[in-house]
Amino acid sequence: MTVFQARLPNPRKNSRGTAMGRNGRTGNGVVSSRTWKENMSVSNTRLPLVDPQGRTLNYLRVAVTDRCNLRCRYCMPAEGVKQVSHDDILTLEETHRLCSLFSELGVRKIRITGGEPLVRKGVVPFIGSLAKLPARPEVLLTTNGLVLEEHLEELKAGGLKRINLSLDSLDAKTWKKITRREGFEKVRAAVDRVLEMGMGLKLNVVVLPGLNDLEIPDFVELTRHAAMAVRFIEPMPFDGAGKALEDTIDGDEILLRLRAKYELTPIGRQDGAVDNLFTVRGFKGTVGIIEGHSRTFCATCSRLRIDSRGRLRTCLYGAPGVSLLKMIREGGTDDDLEKAIRNDLSFRFKDGKKAELAHHLVGLESMASIGG
Repeated sequence: MTVFQARLPNPRKNSRGTAMGRNGRTGNGVVSSRTWKENMSVSNTRLPLVDPQGRTLNYLRVAVTDRCNLRCRYCMPAEGVKQVSHDDILTLEETHRLCSLFSELGVRKIRITGGEPLVRKGVVPFIGSLAKLPARPEVLLTTNGLVLEEHLEELKAGGLKRINLSLDSLDAKTWKKITRREGFEKVRAAVDRVLEMGMGLKLNVVVLPGLNDLEIPDFVELTRHAAMAVRFIEPMPFDGAGKALEDTIDGDEILLRLRAKYELTPIGRQDGAVDNLFTVRGFKGTVGIIEGHSRTFCATCSRLRIDSRGRLRTCLYGAPGVSLLKMIREGGTDDDLEKAIRNDLSFRFKDGKKAELAHHLVGLESMASIGG
């Protein structure tokens, strides 16, 4: 039993009869001993999640915070974005309950994101607890690497095997210009340490014309002797300021630049993945392109998101859906949550372009708020 599960029994109530967790008002999502027993039971009869297009949703990205220790210019304004109060984000106990439910509904991969997830107190043991869920989902982490190295031993001991790390430049000055912060050396040290520990590593590089696009070959060279992946990502319109993208680069242009210098062999997309992967002749690692703005992978998308405010998002470009946080704190059972999730899925759009047309806040939300 994990520390998060251990906190669930014997809920106490406040004067209005609302369940009180160990850390305050509905801190653990429990509403009564009856619903606690319902929530703790593992269902063997829940059907997988399928959208109207027949796509099975087996990958969940969970934002544990909207806070970040960097200010990347493609993600948010220099002053940052308005943060949600701690009372209005999911507790880790509530998040654990949702992850457990989604794993019962067929989710086999859970990625912890933010903001920067490692700034959330208690998130390292929380990640370890997810790996021990009865369905044994694969648990992954996306991080900017700034404070990663100090947590690596505990993360690996807790069952984390692979990490996605955002690194947009191999030059300290350029990295600082993009992130508006210090700390490049810490991130590079974290990259080296992940490889030394034998953990899987994917480097995510948002390609920004005029800033880091000339570094594409430098990143590819990292894969010459290391069995890692480097993925080049199209910049997307989620800077939180509503500004239109100025200088952009698409996946086709990135691929042209790669082919001009390297002999590539396509691997393709694996099991609904968003990255179009290639091997480079003579290299140990792989390179890939993520066409997040072009949205060429929507037909096989298997992803769902829960943002830090506990809202279900069936598409990165779409509007937030049902507030699972609100349902938990109003006493919803797991069956209630499942019905709400399936209802939202019944309206899932065919692709991100249609979802964007129906959602008028694209660009006014930061990736830190949506869940990267």
